[in-house]
Amino acid sequence: MPNVPVGEQSLGKKQANLLTAIMRGVPVLGRGKDFHALTDGDIRGALDTLPAGTDVSQTGELNRLRPRLLDAVIGARTRQACYLRGLPSHGLEPLLRTVGEAVRAPLVLRVVYGASTEVPLRALSYVLPAVRMAARLAAAGHRALHLQVVLAASLGCPINGLTASAVAEETGLLARCLDRLLTLLIPHRYGIYGTQTPADVLAALDDLVRTLTPEKRARVLERLGGKGGATEEEQTLLYAAAHVLVHDRAAVPLVLERGTPVPTDARVIDVGGLQERHFHDVRRLFASGAAQPGALVLSRHAVPPYTMARGGDVGLREFLDGGSPCEPPAEAARRDLDLLWDELLPSDLRRVVDVRQEALR
Repeated sequence: MPNVPVGEQSLGKKQANLLTAIMRGVPVLGRGKDFHALTDGDIRGALDTLPAGTDVSQTGELNRLRPRLLDAVIGARTRQACYLRGLPSHGLEPLLRTVGEAVRAPLVLRVVYGASTEVPLRALSYVLPAVRMAARLAAAGHRALHLQVVLAASLGCPINGLTASAVAEETGLLARCLDRLLTLLIPHRYGIYGTQTPADVLAALDDLVRTLTPEKRARVLERLGGKGGATEEEQTLLYAAAHVLVHDRAAVPLVLERGTPVPTDARVIDVGGLQERHFHDVRRLFASGAAQPGALVLSRHAVPPYTMARGGDVGLREFLDGGSPCEPPAEAARRDLDLLWDELLPSDLRRVVDVRQEALR
């Protein structure tokens, strides 16, 4: 049993057993396709790092709600129902800590989209794991839930050298479709934000890259080579730094475009595709002080949902223009579309997200 400071309440054997049972066997994904299933030893080591309750009343509330919320976020049934795969390396402690803090604080489930010159239809499926998780959390007793969608197009565009007008047009279309979809699925409890990239933000990216030692720089490049659409080393490093500024430092200005604002003093759990495990890992190489990588739960989206799959995909604009939602040859794209069809049949989806009546189509 870890040492407990005077005035704090120990986690307790029963609570530790409950949390261990929930997390036992959760997949932790590293670099390749192999994964490590969490063991009791892994979990209990992480539980020893959790802050205890400050009084009997708070400890009782933690003991009652924390297991229910944790199960709603990552439990076995949640992983199956919400199209979730597991956790990134070093993701256990941040998740346990965030869920514990969310017992008494608002909770934001955040989904971040990058820049794209052609958004696929399956991009709409990227929010569904978080939508389903929100429903399970609400059923478990959490009353202050919010889904935040961040469209980081203006940040990714200059890094990857994309055509700004094409990215803006596709991002606008995606925002309008997501707004209609989320209005149906999670009304009044979501916000769609765009990023702003003033000169000082772009300068901060350069400054952050320059803080890397040669050894850390090499480790970032080795882990992220060819990911995120980058074709040059400097692009890769800047793209990694952009993840740090958005996820860990809240250093990129966000503008609410649709929906409602996130609650103040909220705790955040990111819900991202499998590729995000690589970025979560290298974010640790930029970390300083309290700006450590936060909680991330990995969905089963194997190919970034905001870019067309190389093996074949269905474009969002093509679909809205009446194109057939035929199965693309890329297996990963088909799985994402199956998730979308589980929520809404193609005809219903086309009706829900029909934005032809809006301006700037």
